[in-house]
Amino acid sequence: SDVMAIDAVAEGEYEGMTFVEKPFEELLAQAKKESKVIFIDAYTTWCGPCKMMAAKVFPQEEVGKVYNEKFINAKFDMEKGEGPGLAKRYSVMAYPTYLFVDGNGDIVHKGLGYIPAEEFLALADAATGENSLGAMNKRYDGGDRSEEFMLTYSEVLTGVYEQEKADKIAGEYLDMQDDWSAPETMELLLSNPGDVGGKRMNYLLANAEEAMEAAGAGTFIMTVQRSIITNYMKEKGVRQLPAAADMAPVYMEHGGAITQRLMDHYEMFHAEQTRDNEAYVPAAVKYYDMYGSDSAMELNSVAWTIYESSEDQAQLEKASWWAKKSVELEPGYANMDTLAWLYNKTGNKEMAKKTAQKAIEMAKVDGQDYSETAKLLDEK
Repeated sequence: SDVMAIDAVAEGEYEGMTFVEKPFEELLAQAKKESKVIFIDAYTTWCGPCKMMAAKVFPQEEVGKVYNEKFINAKFDMEKGEGPGLAKRYSVMAYPTYLFVDGNGDIVHKGLGYIPAEEFLALADAATGENSLGAMNKRYDGGDRSEEFMLTYSEVLTGVYEQEKADKIAGEYLDMQDDWSAPETMELLLSNPGDVGGKRMNYLLANAEEAMEAAGAGTFIMTVQRSIITNYMKEKGVRQLPAAADMAPVYMEHGGAITQRLMDHYEMFHAEQTRDNEAYVPAAVKYYDMYGSDSAMELNSVAWTIYESSEDQAQLEKASWWAKKSVELEPGYANMDTLAWLYNKTGNKEMAKKTAQKAIEMAKVDGQDYSETAKLLDEK
């Protein structure tokens, strides 16, 4: 029973984070009285990363020490009780979201997603330090417009997914700069590209090569795509992903030197989003054949999709080549496993076994489940 669990916590048998169970209004009153900040784990019952945090991070002794001392810890299921109201009040869009709230109910800081213990401890520091969202909001409202502050402020806002505000502050910071070519300015532009046809987006498109250099081509192309597609759907008032033919004139107008690349990418992206495998495989083969990729994750993802959806030997050979490149860039269990299965499917059983063995060794180091990969060792 819950009562027993709370008693056990009180007796200090449990070393991790201690969560207080009481209504939100009472938490606020306690925070005011103790001049403390409330940490809220905004979770749902079906969210995988939420379960991982509860199982792996919250129970750690070091995490418990820091969070129990600095904060009043609470957790709310965003789908029942007070949850939906809190989700609306603090515009929680994704799970888990971590809210740091003061006694007045104002947001002091935020975090998002699965965060390993070390970074989760750094989040506690950020929430109580001078670069917390609350502290920076106060500095901005107090009139601070120094360049260094504005850059940090826009980075913090971007980091905690306060997208609208990040966009505004990034715009103000960028207006102070004559030259946008520095890598950190380029990164800021990429996380806040503004509207299609706007100064920021035009700059990115005109300097596509430099932007790809700074962020990686995959990230850059996706950033541009997102802006163009969102803008198009908003303007036309449509909710469904437009067909490639409808997007072509938009790319012709705004795409500059990378118009063709954006069109080729959209063909693949559209097929992937609409789960049209028959269209996806040839579009992906055409795209990566033409433009390649410098991202191990992106290459592994496309290689695996082709492994799962294609029986065509030429396509599978291409996928094997991308899986090999992925492993060269950044070897890990996931891409080693992909390569092993592709060797197997293209008839190279010996290499399949050797590569599966390597994948299994890597999985053992990270404590990952390799039972699927092990099946390759028994293949005749």
